[in-house]
Amino acid sequence: MIRVVLVDDEPPACRKLRHLLANEPDFSVVGEAVSGAEAVETINRLQPQLVFLDIQLPDCSGFDVVESLENRQVQIVFVTAYDDFALRAFEVHALDYLLKPVDPSRFAQALTRVRSTVPRPGQFDQLVASLRSEHTYVRRLLIQENGRSVFLEAHRIDWIEAARNYLCIHSGGKTYILRSSLESFSAKLDPAMFQRINRSEVANVSFISELRTGTHGDAKVHLKDGTELRWSRRYRTGALEDLERK
Repeated sequence: MIRVVLVDDEPPACRKLRHLLANEPDFSVVGEAVSGAEAVETINRLQPQLVFLDIQLPDCSGFDVVESLENRQVQIVFVTAYDDFALRAFEVHALDYLLKPVDPSRFAQALTRVRSTVPRPGQFDQLVASLRSEHTYVRRLLIQENGRSVFLEAHRIDWIEAARNYLCIHSGGKTYILRSSLESFSAKLDPAMFQRINRSEVANVSFISELRTGTHGDAKVHLKDGTELRWSRRYRTGALEDLERK
């Protein structure tokens, strides 16, 4: 029996994985987690052979979870809504990856790979070493919209604003909604392309057309589409010089 832990902060995604595994008699779901911290504690405590691990979690990434695990024999199948992260998961020696929404036939292929894979000495250490040596930024997003999946190139994003537990991603006059925090999502963006301008907004520097002096040390950022944003003094320190080099 292959013991499995599911890690995903979206209940529907977790339910789907559990449903798909229900028809597999040689797999047993022994635990679930909805955050990175809970995932590390659950995996270390239950010692499963396999983890289906979401890459985007509320408090950290799935890659961060892997680096924190004590269990050196666990097999990792990453689950992601971002195809760039899926590619990275493959490149850093994960056993497999699944792109949301999970396709049943693709899921069956992943299970076949799990069954046929004998843990190799040092395999998990190789995964961790690869994660620690790489720092890549997302180039394309996969966003769920009205029952369909939309790919959005990162360089087409004009600006991003936080709205509680969601992000409003503005691109070419359209707004896409993504469930994430600005702090965790901005860490995935190339700093050569994006600039955090205040507590709740990030701007694509290539879309900035003008800066104007504001009040109390703040500045007004004008984008090429006419949008005006506020660049707070806190985030301007040392940033103007960096902006010239971006």
